[in-house]
Amino acid sequence: MTIEEFEETIESFKREYLTIVKKIGPDHIWMAPHKNDWYHSQYFVIDVKRNIDLELSLTLNVNDLNIQDRTLVPRLNELKKYLQKENFKFENILDAKAKFHEVALIFPFVLENKRNELVYSEKSRINNIEDKFGNLATSITNNSKIAKTNKVNKDTNVESIFGDLYLAEHIKSSFYNGLKSKGFVILAGISGIGKTKIFENFISNFPKENSVFISIRPDFRDAKSLLGFYNPLSEEYQVTQLLELIIKASEDPKTPHFILFDEMNLARVEYYFADFLSVLESQRDAQGFTTQSIQLHNSMSDKVRQQGVPRDIKLPPNLYFVGSVNIDETTHMFSPKVLDRAFTIEFQVQEFKGYLNFLDDSTNQTYNLSPEFKKRLKRDFINHGNYTQIIKDELFIELADEYFEDLEQINNILPPSLKFGYRVFDEIISFMLNSKDSLVEFTDNREAFDIAVKMKILPKFHGTRDKLERVFDELYEFTESNGLLHTSTKIKSMQDTLNDMGYTSFM
Repeated sequence: MTIEEFEETIESFKREYLTIVKKIGPDHIWMAPHKNDWYHSQYFVIDVKRNIDLELSLTLNVNDLNIQDRTLVPRLNELKKYLQKENFKFENILDAKAKFHEVALIFPFVLENKRNELVYSEKSRINNIEDKFGNLATSITNNSKIAKTNKVNKDTNVESIFGDLYLAEHIKSSFYNGLKSKGFVILAGISGIGKTKIFENFISNFPKENSVFISIRPDFRDAKSLLGFYNPLSEEYQVTQLLELIIKASEDPKTPHFILFDEMNLARVEYYFADFLSVLESQRDAQGFTTQSIQLHNSMSDKVRQQGVPRDIKLPPNLYFVGSVNIDETTHMFSPKVLDRAFTIEFQVQEFKGYLNFLDDSTNQTYNLSPEFKKRLKRDFINHGNYTQIIKDELFIELADEYFEDLEQINNILPPSLKFGYRVFDEIISFMLNSKDSLVEFTDNREAFDIAVKMKILPKFHGTRDKLERVFDELYEFTESNGLLHTSTKIKSMQDTLNDMGYTSFM
């Protein structure tokens, strides 16, 4: 079937202005017959037109008229901004279907409400076109001159960075750009949701020997649990995997090295990770090493000298720490000192229907990156050799000037115990800069700012209704009215817990 025949078939269904709405998941298409007859927000609207290049120009639209649930309005606005930013041109309907799945992962709210009367005050009358359009699309794919080639494009490579992992796109972007900006990321959420897997899938794009997996035990009390200790009986130093990796990273400063602390809060982080927390915040020398060092031993033993264990170590710039966290009765809460020094990412369960769709789409998909793209990924991730260094140049100041009023207003809302200082300010701006030209992008600068506020400011919130009720009310009003949707949604969730339990926390 040619494109001309396809267009004629479409035009035969309805007059004047035809929109086709593709439901995410099933292989059939829904049609809204009138220009203003928009369906529920879980669907996307496509205008099918023909351009001079004989391509199908599929323009996605979302209309927020007659929405009964007004809390969806700001989220729909964010969705529309994303749709307007992208250049949605596809060679066939199947390409458009793939894009729907991608958009649904970025904006999971489009799948939350299943009955359109919960969203719209006026129901739309929908006519099911059954599966015939699926056949037409397949015919076009097979016979049209504009059929897709098998070349691998940038999007395919970017999607393959995290492999077969079902997570919202903003979580992947938060992980990548948070680690790229700070080098210390905490992953919080229930078990079996992908916290460890996102680490494993990501580091698979780098040499295997440049990473270490450390299971934290409840008896970890100090840095000896991580870095080893000098044994006076054997006159040897008991070397750990982490110490070996740090020494290796110091000798190869041009390559990133990764550490995962699994179940990081089974022991008190402030005890066993204290030396790292202090040294990581010290200044860096010209080569990027910390100016402060961690003391290992004072031994003059020949055995220790032969082992090659130094008396102290300075942390190189190419170390990246990731901690996975579960919150239950067996774990410890983080202190503000820890939360202030990390990007904290919250993992949440999405609906299982989307998970099944993801599995179905990824059954025969490969996730191997080309060697050229791996080099590009490395250059982007290590900031062309600058690593996590915050460079306060003109670009930094320009972006800070754009967002300092928002941060000032947020800080004015917070009580003294929750206010943030210059370090958090710098890290939020740095995160936005690193996200702006990143291989793994957010929708726009505003979403990057939204995510940064959620990761850097909200984790320190914990306490009773007397302490937090007023703060939550004012902060929710500010974030909601300013389009900080991720932050306002989390605040609302914490408010609900506060009202039900009388106490709440970020994790």
